[in-house]
Parts: sequence; structure tokens; C-alpha cells
Amino acid sequence: MGDLKVLKGRNGTIMRAVMNAIMPRGGAFREGAADFDLLPRADQLLMSYDPAIRSLFPFMLNYIQFSSILRKGRVFTSLSVDSGTRVLEAMEESPFFYRRMIMLLMKLLTMLTFYESDENARLTGYEHGCHGR
Repeated sequence: MGDLKVLKGRNGTIMRAVMNAIMPRGGAFREGAADFDLLPRADQLLMSYDPAIRSLFPFMLNYIQFSSILRKGRVFTSLSVDSGTRVLEAMEESPFFYRRMIMLLMKLLTMLTFYESDENARLTGYEHGCHGR
């Protein structure tokens, strides 16, 4: 994991907590984001995004980390997965456009990396590629 560009160190810790709250264990599937190492692929995807988005991404992670203090009295990474999920759901339903867009980007990265795995894609009945049965 030493080759991570954006999601290293503290950013990676926050992103991992965000991913776990978006795709928790026992949610739609038995496994969740915590059961897979999604950060390397998420980091690769971030590197393909516009440099402006990439440079703002650590700010967005810090926004999630510290804005949870207002709702839960603790930083995001210290919350349980259930509490973290509720914080992110509140962001997603916020009347403030930027909060909703931050959540859209977090969900996009989480879902793209989670379902990119053949194993996880099969959970939905989807097979990657053009390999029909």
C-alpha cells in the first residue's frame, strides 16, 4: 500500500471508515467493504479524475471526519459503522448541494471499487465482460 497517492495515511483511514459505512457487513450482502482492500483501486480511480477533484478530495474526507462532531460529538473514524452510516445518510439528504455532492463522490468510489471485483459483482448476478452463459 506504499504506492497510494491520495488515500495514504490519515486520508486512507477516513476513506476506509467511509467505505465501511457505505457498504457495511451484513447490509445488502454478507461481506462489506471491510472485507476487501478497496483503497488501492479507489486511489487509482482518483488519479484518473480531474486534478481539481483530486486536490479537493482530502478536504472532502476531512469535512466528513470533523462534521460528524456536530451530529455525534465524535470524529467520523471513532464512530461505529451504524453511527457512521447515519451521518452519511444525513449528508446525502442535506439541503446543501456540496454535502450531497461529497456523498455522491464517496458512494461512486465505494461502489465502483466494491463491484469491480468479479466475486462481488456475482453477488448481484452480474458477470463482467461479454461472457454470456
